[in-house]
Amino acid sequence: MTKTEYVNDLIERLGNKNLRPGLSLPPGVIYQSSLTIASEARDEAYELADPDLIEPLKIRLEKEKNTSTRIDIIRLLVRIADRVNDHPIADYILATVRLEKVRWIQDVALESLAESKLEIWNEKEYLFELIQHKHWRIKMNALNLLTTLDSTYSPRIEDFCLTALKSKSTKPNELSWFCNVLSRHGSDKSLDVLKEIARTSDKYYIVNAAASTIAAINGKGELAFFAEILDTNKNNYVKSNQTSILCQFGDDTVVDPLIKRSKAILSKARKTSVTYVGRAKPELVHICEFLLQHRNAKVEEFLYLVKNKKYNMMDETEKKWFDTHITFV
Repeated sequence: MTKTEYVNDLIERLGNKNLRPGLSLPPGVIYQSSLTIASEARDEAYELADPDLIEPLKIRLEKEKNTSTRIDIIRLLVRIADRVNDHPIADYILATVRLEKVRWIQDVALESLAESKLEIWNEKEYLFELIQHKHWRIKMNALNLLTTLDSTYSPRIEDFCLTALKSKSTKPNELSWFCNVLSRHGSDKSLDVLKEIARTSDKYYIVNAAASTIAAINGKGELAFFAEILDTNKNNYVKSNQTSILCQFGDDTVVDPLIKRSKAILSKARKTSVTYVGRAKPELVHICEFLLQHRNAKVEEFLYLVKNKKYNMMDETEKKWFDTHITFV
């Protein structure tokens, strides 16, 4: 089977919703996608890393009229190119988006590129058209792609994002997108606007996006601001985010606000024991790890308070960590 024949066969199987030969549906089940020929083909396609398949895929894409099939080809093309570092495919996909009339295909193409590590070489200017698109998904994916551009584009990107953040027509969910871009391309010029958003927004995810962007730009220089948000914002998701930022960038000056936050956490007993995966850990543990690195008289006093009066306020995960890591002279 030639590469072209294989590509055509795979694409046909990707669109085949019939059950795989020899399989049958469980009693009472009308349809189960995992048992289809298409599902098996998707698993096969996901593992492909053959650069010789790229040209046949491009040829098939240029001839294909069916929307679902075009989407399958684009996803496959980007995935293989990403695995073999065929960066010119990024420009090819953007050129395809430029000519494409079906918005669904544009969405998928940009999303696939944004999820890849492919570098855009010749179609960078087109991104600046797409970030002003009226359709939110196209705009969002184009903004994500802006984060891949080098720092020579930063002033231009920053100005665009700041204009959008100041605009009353910018929707709440879009604010977090622009913050994400500024995490890569922002400078001190963005700080005042971001602080205003963090102080005034009533949506926790926007406050956190703005604060995290400030941290990315100048984490060590804005400790007082993060402590302010920790103190004034009542949302626990916001408080937890400020805690994380302070523990990452903080010094001795943030010991007091972190102790205050810990006491608030320990003001109520928590009987549940949450299972943490990966590098995740309880907020209290995160704080205590930081305090151990900045152990002074205030920290010592707080740790004794936990041991003698607040121990039963901790959940099982926190108790286990405390018993393992906290020692007293």
